[in-house]
Amino acid sequence: MSTRGASRKGQERSEAILDTAERLLVDEGHAALTLRGVAQRAGIRLGNLQYYFTTREELVRALLARVLERATARVEERMGAVKQQPAQALDAALESLLEDQHDPASYRLFYDLWALAAREPAIAAELRAFYARYIDAVAELLNRVAPELSGAEARARAELLVALLEGLSLFRSGTLGEPGPKVEAELRRVTSWLTTAPKRTQRP
Repeated sequence: MSTRGASRKGQERSEAILDTAERLLVDEGHAALTLRGVAQRAGIRLGNLQYYFTTREELVRALLARVLERATARVEERMGAVKQQPAQALDAALESLLEDQHDPASYRLFYDLWALAAREPAIAAELRAFYARYIDAVAELLNRVAPELSGAEARARAELLVALLEGLSLFRSGTLGEPGPKVEAELRRVTSWLTTAPKRTQRP
């Protein structure tokens, strides 16, 4: 963001612009996310928008940083819940994440961020860092539920669980149709299995 927008009033204006950009991304997709499109929806002149975000890349990176910061805070809050009873914390986190997926704005937003990441290396790098933190948080919780797992085993299972969750989110985007309740039930069973399945034994 331009340093000219660093005052309190400027910060409020830049946040309002990012709110507009996020709604535009959710409503119309990443192809519509242009400076002119955001300015038009916000009801301001293009030059006024560029006072805060001089390029589309600058706007997209600021939007991405805000979205991922918010998502990271939610993940950490859910994974850290009920620390005294890790199994309940895992169940609560899973239910909360599944509930989020029923909000079209949530899955559409990430669907378009993935599409942007496929073409823009800087966005891809930010998303990789976010998912690395996400997987680390899940692995830590799995290790609390099943302390007999090695760190590597817990992380591998965390990667699988996150992949299943994100894949389910992709289905909800409309690409492959809305999953039924049986799919969520099976995901809960898989999650339970990830904490109870025996460790892999290395072949001699």
